[in-house]
Formats: sequence, C-alpha cells, structure tokens
Amino acid sequence: MTISTDGYMPLTRKTRFSGSSIVVTIPSQLVEAFDINQGDLVEIIPYKNGEIRIKKIDNNYSSRGTNE
Repeated sequence: MTISTDGYMPLTRKTRFSGSSIVVTIPSQLVEAFDINQGDLVEIIPYKNGEIRIKKIDNNYSSRGTNE
C-alpha cells in the first residue's frame, strides 16, 4: 500500500481504553511512512470543527508543555 504524505487518505480506527485515557492507534503504514517510533513526541492539535491533527515533532523539540 502506498501512502501519500501530502494527500488526504481517510483511515478508520476504533478507540480503546488504556488506564484512564482513550487510545487511538496509528496504522503501521503511517508509522513507516512518517518514521514514527516508540517514544517519539507528537503534537495533538484540536480544531473547533471536530477535527484533530497529529503531528510528529522534531526530536530536538523541548518537552516544555508536554504531558508525559
């Protein structure tokens, strides 16, 4: 499967509980395409229209303001 890194390709995932949080998994195709690894920081940006953007952040990014 080819992943377009600049196009819109909807993927459906089911949420699940992990402790007191809700988890959404990232499909392996996207993990590989965007070089996401365990322990990487991601930025979660909520929009008023109900959309949520998830963005991998540079490893040199300061952890200030994160909830780890």
